[in-house]
Amino acid sequence: MVSAPCPLCGPAFIEWLQACPERWAHWQTLPRRALQRGQSLQSQGQRVERVWCLEQGLVRGFFLDPQGRERNHAFYAEHEWLGATRFGSASPWHLQALESSQVVELSEAALQNLQAQWPQAPSLIMQALQAGLAHQTEREHALLMLDAAERYRSFLQASPALAQRLSQKHIASYLGITEVALSRIRRRLRERSD
Repeated sequence: MVSAPCPLCGPAFIEWLQACPERWAHWQTLPRRALQRGQSLQSQGQRVERVWCLEQGLVRGFFLDPQGRERNHAFYAEHEWLGATRFGSASPWHLQALESSQVVELSEAALQNLQAQWPQAPSLIMQALQAGLAHQTEREHALLMLDAAERYRSFLQASPALAQRLSQKHIASYLGITEVALSRIRRRLRERSD
């Protein structure tokens, strides 16, 4: 089960922006923020005041439990949106750069301004929300219904380029297993392919 792609993520969004010179020029004027590897973009519990579009790099979203254990929730690559939660609320997760990254920063006012300027924006945002919900449902299905090896194979099939950019530690956390368990799964898969 693979959901429809998000119309506000990936190369399609950049193509949509560039199709209108005025729209592209306005996008280029929006504030940017550079992140070094390991730098936090947002912390769990912090008040949500903006959303970001990742222009380059790789960012992870993760939860931190009271004992300080991290659980990866999502990974964001180029041209994906981060921080989608209700403005003014406390962030439920951390956002951290896994690579040197650059994001476009949008405050609530800036996002509303874009929606007013671009009549297609509400429709695109609705499609993006639907794609995000479908992706989340697929992730929950995998976590609840697939065993660890099936989750790993599904992850590799759905995100082969992302799998190459991530450490085993981060993949294991995302899959809800230990690094040792992931190492065993990878070894068994290699043995079967030989």
